[in-house]
This record gives sequence, C-alpha cells and structure tokens, in this order.
Amino acid sequence: MLRVMLMIATTSAAASSNPTGVLIFLAALGAAAVYIGARWAFNLRGAVDATLARRRAALELRGQRTGNLSLADTESLGLGFFKLIGSVIAVGGLVLLALSMILAIS
Repeated sequence: MLRVMLMIATTSAAASSNPTGVLIFLAALGAAAVYIGARWAFNLRGAVDATLARRRAALELRGQRTGNLSLADTESLGLGFFKLIGSVIAVGGLVLLALSMILAIS
C-alpha cells in the first residue's frame, strides 16, 4: 500500500494538473476502507464478534438506563450482516484505490 501511495505522489508531482494531496487522501482512505472491510468481511481476529459483543453490551446498558430490559433480548444484527457490510466497504475501498491510481497515471 505504501508503495502505491508513493507511486501516486511521485507521478502526480510530475504532472501538476492533479492536486497531489487529494490523490494521497483518496489512496489513504481507500487503504483504510479495505483494511476495515476485510476485517469485518473475513472476521479477522474476531472483529465481528467483538463488534457484536460491544453492541450487545451497549443495548444492555441502554435497557438498564431506560428500564426496558427487552432491548438486550433482540438479536437483529447477526454475523452475516457485518460480513455483507464489510465486503461492501472493502470493495468501495478498492474502488477508491483504483480511482486514485487512474487519476495519478492519467
């Protein structure tokens, strides 16, 4: 990823028609999206499990504050939802990386 970002910075510095900062920002945003999306899509290091545990704890706390203990019983978002969202985020990040590469080369 760093190699791609450096290539974007050096090629866009030669052709000054494209702002270098924007291309580097797009590449960094794309790399971050690919990283986060891949963590959720493939459940790396239990990322989805940790997210579901945090969500469950937040629902339990909200239920205790409001006095509605049925909030913690709802399991509306499952493992498949986060895998789907993670894959969409990862594909979007790849599109951002490709866009920054295309803009840097042209």
